[in-house]
Amino acid sequence: MTTTLSGQVALVTGAAGGIGQSICRGLRDAGARVALVDVDKAALDAVADEWSGDDVATIAVDLTDDEETAALPARVRAELGGLDVLVNNAGVRQIVPMLELEPADWRRTLDVDLTAPFVLSRAAIPGMVEKGRGKIVNIASMAGHMAFRDRAAYCTAKAGLMMLTKTITMEFGASGIWCNAVAPGVVETPMTSAYFRSDEMAASIRANAPMERWAQPDEIARPVLFLAGPDSDYVNGTTLFADGGWTAGKGY
Repeated sequence: MTTTLSGQVALVTGAAGGIGQSICRGLRDAGARVALVDVDKAALDAVADEWSGDDVATIAVDLTDDEETAALPARVRAELGGLDVLVNNAGVRQIVPMLELEPADWRRTLDVDLTAPFVLSRAAIPGMVEKGRGKIVNIASMAGHMAFRDRAAYCTAKAGLMMLTKTITMEFGASGIWCNAVAPGVVETPMTSAYFRSDEMAASIRANAPMERWAQPDEIARPVLFLAGPDSDYVNGTTLFADGGWTAGKGY
């Protein structure tokens, strides 16, 4: 099936990154007008130069600012004429032993990865309910389902995001709101490409992922597109793992 989002408006956070750009491209190709949101204005400007047109808007926002974040749905409705799909994709991560993780870094990770999706969803839902329909897709992680060393804040935030997904469905499913999550495994982006070619990463993938390879950003974008479109209209409150089978079990 081909997902059609003609006439709809989508807001995507973390839009300037590798996964974010793929999600935005998929939504736009499906016919949606897309608001690209990111903290990196220079990166957004570079994307805007590539994606000119009145079906795209770029907004630079620090998602740790609750007021700016809460104002995003109204800004998107003013610029693009509505808001039908919200993709909470932005995220940060520290790889550091727990005893070396500073409380400030812990809080920033939870602020970006968990609190911002809450604030943004809270601001977007009333308008969606008034319209009678709205879809929220949260980008979680397999790290929200299984713990990884040296990622205490990230694992905790993504686990919380998966539970937030369920609670939104419980509260608003009867009001025309769908909320689902996509949990990627290991994904190669332009920023991390060199690391992914290392022997260490190749060995880890062979040992843990039944498919014995990592994902490309468009392999995360396609499940997002499915959950944003009408083909998933009886899917609500769930997390779709796009991890190459990593969380299916141990191979020994």
